[in-house]
Amino acid sequence: MTLCDDSWVAAQATRRTLEMNGVQGQVLHGIIGETVGATLAVAQLSFDLALLDAPRGREWVRHLLGVAARVLKPGGKLLLAGPTRGGIKGFIEDASEIVGPCRMERIKAGHRLAVAEKTVGQVANSSEAVGQVANLSHNQPVHFAAGPGVFSCGELDAGTRALVETMAIRPGDTVLDLGCGCGVVGAVAARTARQVVLVDHSAAALAACRATLELNGVTNAEILASDCAEAVRDRRFDVVATNPPFHQGLGVEFDVAQQFVRDAARVLVKEGGRLYLVANRFIRYERVMGALFSQVKTAYEDNRFRVLEAVR
Repeated sequence: MTLCDDSWVAAQATRRTLEMNGVQGQVLHGIIGETVGATLAVAQLSFDLALLDAPRGREWVRHLLGVAARVLKPGGKLLLAGPTRGGIKGFIEDASEIVGPCRMERIKAGHRLAVAEKTVGQVANSSEAVGQVANLSHNQPVHFAAGPGVFSCGELDAGTRALVETMAIRPGDTVLDLGCGCGVVGAVAARTARQVVLVDHSAAALAACRATLELNGVTNAEILASDCAEAVRDRRFDVVATNPPFHQGLGVEFDVAQQFVRDAARVLVKEGGRLYLVANRFIRYERVMGALFSQVKTAYEDNRFRVLEAVR
């Protein structure tokens, strides 16, 4: 049995769950058949059965369906589940296209379960990260890699652009790109900083981040899988820059973003450590930031985003 998840947090939790229940299984951080860390070791395996509890985002689900199509044996089955409000009907159509004939098996409590059978000889296209370029004001262009499941896939989002054009990185600074995504923030910071560390929980994001650093010729950076800033909790930085997530499933929540703020306060140097955080204008982080930093100000604002600067 092989279990895999794009999230480092989920993969670690899965390992503990198997241990507690005395179950043997291989747990991977990443997606089978993709060149992300340990997944290389199982790239040639094939399976009789694949299970997919469809996550948020049709592009990412189509990518996962393509992975399932590649690793299933001819005649192998895919069990696909998800909430009706989460787009499962469209995912079932996609499964029929990508994997093979897919039929509805069960509907219960607003959720649907479907079964697809791998069509003999069917080949699914692989989705690879694609290089993009963004022109920044007062900076040379930055290259970045975009792929399915990675924030800013296809173009640099306006919030990240506001962050990299506002943050002030000084020569000699050590910088943490917290929740790095495709690595644009860290790549720009590395032009001035002494060292940059980029962390994210997503294997897809970390793979895109590696490609982004290569595209920009960055050599003074380190990439780590991490639950928020846990991987660097004992290190100290002059600057933390972040575009924190606030979406979870079909709703909106701010727990992770607030943990980002708390973690930033913990890993910044005590005197003059700076946090740059970008947020939609309707999100108010001032209270949690004000409790942890001596100064909090709006460094940039437009009709959609604000960049907050907090100083220890």
